[in-house]
Amino acid sequence: MPRIAQETVEQVAAASDIVAVITSYFPLKRAGTEFRAICPFHQEKTPSFFVNPSKQSYYCHGCGAGGAVFQFLMQYENIDFPEAVRRLASRAGIAIIEDELSPEEESKQSLRKRLLRLHFEAAAWFHHNLLRTKAAARARDYLKSRSINIETAKRWQIGYAPRTWDSFLHWATAAGFVKEELVESGLVKLREQGNPRSRICDRFRDRLMFPIHNDFGEVIAFSGRILDPKEPSAKYLNSPETPLFRKGNLLFGLHQSKRFIANARRAIILEGQLDLITTFEAGIQNVVAPQGTAITARHATLLRRFADEVILFFDADAAGQKAAERALEVLFGAGLQVRIGEMPAGEDPDSLIRKSGSETFRARVESAEDFFDFQVDRSLSPAESKTTAGRVAFARKMARFISMVPDLVLRDTLISRLAVRLTIARETLLQMVHSSAKQSQDRTLVEEVVTSQVSMPRHDLALICKAALILPDFLYVVRQQPWQSILNHMAGAELLSKIFASSLEPGEPASIAAFFASLSKEEAAILSLLLANKELNEQMGHLFWKQLASAELQRRRRQIETALRLADNTAIQQQANEELKEILDLESWFTDISRLPSRAP
Repeated sequence: MPRIAQETVEQVAAASDIVAVITSYFPLKRAGTEFRAICPFHQEKTPSFFVNPSKQSYYCHGCGAGGAVFQFLMQYENIDFPEAVRRLASRAGIAIIEDELSPEEESKQSLRKRLLRLHFEAAAWFHHNLLRTKAAARARDYLKSRSINIETAKRWQIGYAPRTWDSFLHWATAAGFVKEELVESGLVKLREQGNPRSRICDRFRDRLMFPIHNDFGEVIAFSGRILDPKEPSAKYLNSPETPLFRKGNLLFGLHQSKRFIANARRAIILEGQLDLITTFEAGIQNVVAPQGTAITARHATLLRRFADEVILFFDADAAGQKAAERALEVLFGAGLQVRIGEMPAGEDPDSLIRKSGSETFRARVESAEDFFDFQVDRSLSPAESKTTAGRVAFARKMARFISMVPDLVLRDTLISRLAVRLTIARETLLQMVHSSAKQSQDRTLVEEVVTSQVSMPRHDLALICKAALILPDFLYVVRQQPWQSILNHMAGAELLSKIFASSLEPGEPASIAAFFASLSKEEAAILSLLLANKELNEQMGHLFWKQLASAELQRRRRQIETALRLADNTAIQQQANEELKEILDLESWFTDISRLPSRAP
């Protein structure tokens, strides 16, 4: 199996402008010579994610994420390096030239391909069961009762999992898939108690099956809905998390709806697959649904790629209200405006559309209230509204939500509007918002300090690293010197050694990106921070290198001279003299860093 060649990696890096790539996921705002945004990798309210177009790198001063274009795609899309290169190559129209993979890489890539094939073929098998088998008659009747016809079932590839314990297992085994792959996929699981027939069994039994796709339309998981309402198990059962599937990273239906969301700049968030399918088929197509989890920061980041505003249609009960409030922090943090849609008592989008038609639901969408107005209208009780103490207590709750809004102009507008509606002084509400924002920032800072694992090199090594990344003449000269003899004995110089030993072309963004790809996530983040740090003057790198080399050689010479004085036999003296001669020779190399030509002829 092949591995992507180094020259191809550099070609892809050169063709992939980091600003253009990141902007295709979420908006960046210019900040001087750089661009900035709310970081997609952690929750924050003040932008700390910076992109440097001249160095083709990014760095978040909040969570420490950083690197070049490959690291961004790997972290953002949760993919490995070869896949990041392939996607960027496809985006740039570059043909991939590949070398041989290591056994570990080959195994990982092979497993992913096998799992994708398994899910693709499993979706077709479940779908065939629904359309063609007698056992699925009840599933077809259920879809008919929900006004889902055959054409709709085909468009969404809805399927049916038989009631038996091992129908899928037998099919998959006959299709050539082995036990390890089936277990890894989550489509089968270890035997439950009371099932003596097999060591493993089907995860999904007697359920309506909905394939779950990633952004590229690949089937990567399934969601199964029970058909018998008296069944004691959960209404929906999702695939477990696998190498393909992370439920907090996906929104059901996004592969179908993202074009419509982008056109409207608005996303409607529903609660279930059937709600989404019915709504989409009714012509309201800018819809998504979380996949069995609360709205996550990753969901919000995905939506921000396509939308400026979201409308939440959650249940009208207390649980639905709490779910909406939990979603606010991540949605506001991603820079999205939020409105709340209301449904008649006992109805959901699916039932409302079937009973009253799509225009009735569309009217609900258009009349959705801004979250803050909705809260005042629905959550402020009559008793609270009649007393100053009640309104102030409610204002404190609302101040926490307002403090999550990153747009200062919008935040100021909300403060003014809410102050008028609650008939309290604007300055009082402003102070509440500031206090809430400070408490949140303090908590975030503590979390970031506790979770940070990035260890920066000391100041002199940091300066030398930055110089080696930027200054071609400096790195050329150092590479002509016996630098290994200096750094091999020095703690904390591992990253600098990697730079000196690499084929990096300083100042060339494509070469830097390719070099970053060879590093760990933490190492790439460290170097990205060094590139972003304007207080580190790379022009001083050569001086610090000369001082570093001189100090290290003097330290070692003193050790050898001490050993000579204490030597009690000729053999030890002879060895120490040889080591001292080597040190003196090395010192002559580092006496004047300018002794060598600046670049190779």
